Amino acid sequence: MIQFPAIVKNSFLQAVRQPVFGIIVIVTLGGIALAPSMTGWTLDDDNKMLRDIGLSTLLVQGIFLACFAASNVIDQEISERTALTVVSKPVSRETFLLGKYFGIFLALLAAHYLAGLAFFMAMRHGVLQTSSESSDITVLVFGPGVALIVAIIAVARNYVRDDRFLPAFVTMLIPAFTLSTIALLCIDRDFSIRTYQVQQPISSLPEELGTSDPFKGIVWFKPDKGNSFLPGHSGNLVRSGWKGPINDEDRQYLLDLVNQVEWRRTINFLVKESRDLQGWEVLRAAILIVPALMLITAIAVAASTRFGVFATFLLTLVVISLGLASDQVIRPIAEAGNHWAEFAYRIIPNFQFFWMVDALNEYRTIPMSYVLQTSAYGIVYGAAFLMLGLASFQTREVG
Repeated sequence: MIQFPAIVKNSFLQAVRQPVFGIIVIVTLGGIALAPSMTGWTLDDDNKMLRDIGLSTLLVQGIFLACFAASNVIDQEISERTALTVVSKPVSRETFLLGKYFGIFLALLAAHYLAGLAFFMAMRHGVLQTSSESSDITVLVFGPGVALIVAIIAVARNYVRDDRFLPAFVTMLIPAFTLSTIALLCIDRDFSIRTYQVQQPISSLPEELGTSDPFKGIVWFKPDKGNSFLPGHSGNLVRSGWKGPINDEDRQYLLDLVNQVEWRRTINFLVKESRDLQGWEVLRAAILIVPALMLITAIAVAASTRFGVFATFLLTLVVISLGLASDQVIRPIAEAGNHWAEFAYRIIPNFQFFWMVDALNEYRTIPMSYVLQTSAYGIVYGAAFLMLGLASFQTREVG
């Protein structure tokens, strides 16, 4: 097993050092940076379009990186017979292929993490929907400003130490953007300390609530100056942004506390505003792309044991397309009684499970239990494709 970490590390470095890897990452970052200005022309909510394009960009980046990295790391080594020097030693083909898979996936994970940070910055900046709105200077400083500084350092390293620009730029940008994201989480657009709260004013606290706190930590009452937590007093119902949006169960609990039209309207407004932020939900939607990338990497690795770059990309794209259209195309045919369609629906991985854009558009909450269950689904299907790749690689001539 001592060879396995070495193969993983070598495969990771191989993938990251490929020029195409750096090019795809930089193009992705550039596309996300331009998205706020390119999505300001819709007739609906421009920020919703920004969110949809950002999540789509994360997925598309993973597809391209998985196909190109798998083909260059596996198929190229087999074609050039460099894989023979490894498998001829006391290293099994299973260890070789699994090491390549995890090395490629770690490279994809690093690129996804970096693009995810850039996506957070774009969402934080938002779309300037009117001429009266001004740019968020904090995002421009900690986003493009930091990237420019890192690019200058990478150019200097290339000139002084002859380091490759693209790998150096991407490698240094990951910790730089991490620190930038932490800074943006702590400060507001005017460089003041950021408070994560959603407030909804209420003219008078209902008498049915009494003087105790019945909210169970879901929200709390912030009385106006000179008032206190007493029936009839005015103030604001406050929801902490760190707790995420109010889910349906908590919403129903708050509604049942008081049978009053104004109270129900206040709670519904507060629920809507807490869900409009969608910070935690967008984060979970981005996290759900990770198991999708695990599955996509497994498909690309399995295909690259037999095919070149173009065929690997085409085959991976076909499987993903069928998985995305599974509910809309294959399931209706299966429900009509077609046994082949039913078999295909059960075999083809359903990528709609990882795609949360529809849930976000409906302002629904994404339970953590769903994230865990879907991640397990992706791991199981990824393992199945890896076993298929191992079976294919066992009979592949590498000498």
